[in-house]
Amino acid sequence: METGIKLFIPCFLDQLAPRVARAVTGLLDHLNVAWGYPEDQTCCGQFAWTVGDGATARRLMRHFLRVFAGAETILCPSASCTYLVRHCYPQLAEGLKEQRAVAALASRVMELGEWLASRGPLPWASKFEGCLVLHQSCKARQLGVLPQAREVLSRVQGLKLLTVSPYYSCCGFGGTFSLQHPGLSRDIGEAYLAAFTATGAGGLVSLDYSCLLHLQGLGVAPARDLKFYHLAEIMTRSENPPSQA
Repeated sequence: METGIKLFIPCFLDQLAPRVARAVTGLLDHLNVAWGYPEDQTCCGQFAWTVGDGATARRLMRHFLRVFAGAETILCPSASCTYLVRHCYPQLAEGLKEQRAVAALASRVMELGEWLASRGPLPWASKFEGCLVLHQSCKARQLGVLPQAREVLSRVQGLKLLTVSPYYSCCGFGGTFSLQHPGLSRDIGEAYLAAFTATGAGGLVSLDYSCLLHLQGLGVAPARDLKFYHLAEIMTRSENPPSQA
C-alpha cells in the first residue's frame, strides 16, 4: 500500500460540496493509497491574498506549513488552491524565515488531476455515457494542469469531451471578483453558460468546483438540465464500482 498522502481539502468543498471530498477519498481507497486528513487545516488564504490582505494571508500560510509539515505529498482537488500554495506562497514568504520551508513545499503539493495522470491508467474502467465540457478554469490554465486532466478523462469509456470557444475563457467567478462586481460576474457567467449549452454537452467537469458552484448559483442550470462534476466524481463512475484491494 502506498503511503505519505495528506489531503488538503479546500474550505469551500468542506462547507458547500462535501460529496466531492468523499469522491476523492473513495478514489484513493479504490487505488489502495493510504491517506490522512489533518483535521486542523483551514483556508489556504486565497481570499485574503486576492483582496490584498497580506497579513491574514501570511498567518494562514504559516498555519498551513505547521499542519502539513512532514507530508511527503499534499494532494488537493482544486487547481486554484494548489496554485496559491505553489506560486503565491513564495511571494508571501519572501524575506521571511519561512521562505525556505515554502520553497520546499512547492514540489510536494499536487493537484488531483496531475497526480492521477502521473500514475497512468486506473486499475478499473471508468464509464460515463455522454458529452461533457472540460471547464478550463483560469487557475487550471495558469497552473498548467489541463493537459493532464484531458489525458485522464480520455480514458473514460463512453465520454466525449467538447470545448467551449476560447472567447469564453472565464466563468465570471474569480473568487472575490464575484462579490466585488456581482452584476458583471453574473453577465460573464450567463454568457459562459450560453456558450456551453451551444456545444450540446450535458454537463461540465472541472478541476475547480468553486467555478461550478458559481455557475450553479446563477439559477439557470435546472431549466437547462445541466450537470456539474468534479474530476474525481467522473473517475469513480463505472458499471461495476471498483472495490478496495
